[in-house]
Amino acid sequence: MRSMWKIYKKIAIVAFSLLLADFLVVMFFGFYRPQIKQADAIVILGAAINTPALYNRSLQGLKLYAEGDAKIMVLSGGRISDKDISEAGYMRKVIENNSRQPVPLILEEDSHSTYENIKNTKAKTGSGKSLIVVSDEYHLARAVIMAKREGFGPVYWSSPEAKYYKNSELAFYYLRELVAMFAYLPKFVFG
Repeated sequence: MRSMWKIYKKIAIVAFSLLLADFLVVMFFGFYRPQIKQADAIVILGAAINTPALYNRSLQGLKLYAEGDAKIMVLSGGRISDKDISEAGYMRKVIENNSRQPVPLILEEDSHSTYENIKNTKAKTGSGKSLIVVSDEYHLARAVIMAKREGFGPVYWSSPEAKYYKNSELAFYYLRELVAMFAYLPKFVFG
């Protein structure tokens, strides 16, 4: 019986260590802001259309573009239903409504996950490119790790201020992201 407790104790320690490491990675990417240098492209990752998250991500990408951080923007996100426009199409409308000049855009309208956002962006832009990933702060770790895994480099990241979330919503999204990071471990390792 004692040997079973030792095994359970070791499993609990490993599980806690993985959870703590996961938490620290998510928090690091959410709060640390690298100094962005000129990149080949800005990729804005999708979220549900008509939400403050997608609207503000779009404006953050446009701000980076206006500051000269990249010469092209990739808007990445597919349709949730056949009745809706794609997330990329929604982002294009936001950018066109808030820009004084035309912005060179690549629409990636086939993805339905972070993994597909990055894979499809690579297909549209080519590998080995430098990238600025724009998403909400809680989502950046998974997106940046996937981008590096797919051969983008260097990879910078940025997010809008999360003023549009209540604290309880933000806590939920951070917890959800911890689970998503575990689910993405095989993708991080094997692609």
